[in-house]
Amino acid sequence: MAQIAKKTEPELPIYEAAPLPSNEEARNARVHRSGVMDVHQEDRYGLYVELAKLITDCPVAYTGLLDEDRQFFLAKDFGGLIEADEVPRHLTLCQYALGTTQPLIVPDLRDHPKLKNNPLVTASPNWVFWGAYPLVSNDGLVLGTLCTVDYKPRSMDPAQVQRMQSLASNLMLLITLQMEERDAITERMAKLASYFHHTHPDLKPGEIESFLDLCAGKPVDTNRLQRLANWGIVTLDGNTPDLSAKGREIQAEHGLHASTFRRHVIAPKKAIEIEDLFAMME
Repeated sequence: MAQIAKKTEPELPIYEAAPLPSNEEARNARVHRSGVMDVHQEDRYGLYVELAKLITDCPVAYTGLLDEDRQFFLAKDFGGLIEADEVPRHLTLCQYALGTTQPLIVPDLRDHPKLKNNPLVTASPNWVFWGAYPLVSNDGLVLGTLCTVDYKPRSMDPAQVQRMQSLASNLMLLITLQMEERDAITERMAKLASYFHHTHPDLKPGEIESFLDLCAGKPVDTNRLQRLANWGIVTLDGNTPDLSAKGREIQAEHGLHASTFRRHVIAPKKAIEIEDLFAMME
């Protein structure tokens, strides 16, 4: 009796992971030091995604940083087809953009020898065009990407590429300034903690917190301030506690003026002129 041949399922294409960049250890360290992983700031970074779509006329754009395990999206517009805040690194397209500081533009992902096997290409949402503009630190480390996507083949003209590179550089500058500001504040806090540890070792964490709140101009629970008042650091006269002359001396010495604690807020998009933003990138 003739044997009936068994049907075999077609093998799915294997999506290969990209080679690790030569500076991967330093790159990962900088990504973690950036302080933006797992911090949701869509209001801050969403503007870059909207500008990327405007510059390239692409329906999809996103930006994110990649560490050793994943890509975390700082902002994204996937047209409602993808809602995840992060994806495993080995499944990303962007892992292939970490090895160069130059843009990686693929007119048709279906023709790329490696990227054509990515699940985003072989299945829904079936990406076709992809452009990645690296987020490069001032010492040449690629921390992530600013990307645009289309569902049809296309190309970018030199002016579009230049504007996208400027936009990515501007975004990297924002990330760098945040990192430097946070590092500076952390250093100030450490020096302040050391100062109080040596001068007033019995001071409780809540009392130090109240001192910082006063420095920041925030409301303070007066019950926490009595010992600070006893040491002449704050005054409790009247209805509103305040820093004394000694307290202001400590504030100045440690760089803890109210402006230190203020976060820069991006204005609503309707209040921003696109032409002005382009001019800022020149």
